[in-house]
Amino acid sequence: MNICINTSNLSNLAAKEGGLEPLLIKLIGLDLKSIELDEESARDREHVHQIFNTVRENGGSIVTLTLKLNILGGNVKNDEKYFNEVKNWIRFCGENGCRVLRLKAVPARGKEYTEEDFNLLYRNLLNLLSSAEKNNVKISIDADESAYLKMERLTSMVEDIGSENIGLTLSIKDVKRIDEKVLEKMLPLVNHVIVSQNNLSNPEKNTLRKILNALYSAFYSGHVSIEFTNVKSVEDLANCVKTLKEILNQG
Repeated sequence: MNICINTSNLSNLAAKEGGLEPLLIKLIGLDLKSIELDEESARDREHVHQIFNTVRENGGSIVTLTLKLNILGGNVKNDEKYFNEVKNWIRFCGENGCRVLRLKAVPARGKEYTEEDFNLLYRNLLNLLSSAEKNNVKISIDADESAYLKMERLTSMVEDIGSENIGLTLSIKDVKRIDEKVLEKMLPLVNHVIVSQNNLSNPEKNTLRKILNALYSAFYSGHVSIEFTNVKSVEDLANCVKTLKEILNQG
């Protein structure tokens, strides 16, 4: 497993360093070269492209791109504009060496997952599958809490699609919401892992070690992305990475 830095909550630290790009250049200089770029960290989509170039030019790599785009926000079979937008991002990732595209899969606000949502998600993923395979990009489904309550249904759907290019984002902080038997079934389908900064402190470490060991057993070889909650300096951030490395090495 490899560690990457998630940019989603780094705005305050970025401001201290003169912007997100100077911060990322500094991190790359500290050998923290793998980045998960959250679109919400950028000003706009043109800025996303610019960040990709800056990171690459300085010896780093955007290994995962997380979009605001919701894969349950439209029907890729019937909505050509929506379909093309998703495909363009898949192609962009493929052309820029980014192998994981993390997409939200969230029902309309305030609603829980219904069978209609699962059916729509299934159709949309099937319609995007050939593009993902062609561009060697893995789509990682980032579901919400209501999907975790129905994780067995979600994992069965991904299993039915049966492609290495379609998988699930596993957020360690949400593991306790998943039945242990369902989690065991889910782990081989995971293609992106999120660890909160809070997971790196006791008493969460024991749970974290247990899940990371289970991922090892399931032959997970992707990135473990750290989402920060309160880092006040680059040194704080680097210490979080050091702690996670120690936990991984202990596994």
